[in-house]
Amino acid sequence: MSRVLVDSSVWIEMLRNGESAAARRLGRLLQDGLVCTSGLIQAEILSGARSDREFEGLRADFSALTFLPDPPDLWDTVAVARYRLARKGFEASIADLVVAASACHHRKTLFTLDHAFERIKGVIRIDTLP
Repeated sequence: MSRVLVDSSVWIEMLRNGESAAARRLGRLLQDGLVCTSGLIQAEILSGARSDREFEGLRADFSALTFLPDPPDLWDTVAVARYRLARKGFEASIADLVVAASACHHRKTLFTLDHAFERIKGVIRIDTLP
């Protein structure tokens, strides 16, 4: 059963440097069947493909993963979280908040290289891989 939502930052790292520590860790998670994805993450990665062949290969790879539907209260969660973070002086991206809201709603651990999620944790309850 998938337990880890992998953020775009990790996928990008794997595509750039398949030998990095993050890429190796992602490879192990994929082998163990622990990875899931969301529409936003899939769209971010597929839209960055450099060729038709890479696009189709990535599309096939992502279709094999467990897909998390958007939470029913997604946009309210994003708005509230972004408002609260802004009051603390941090302007979080809507994309990062969508990922965090999805991980929280579906009770998945988030694997990310993006340090913004450390601040987002203050308003959306998520666990991240150490």
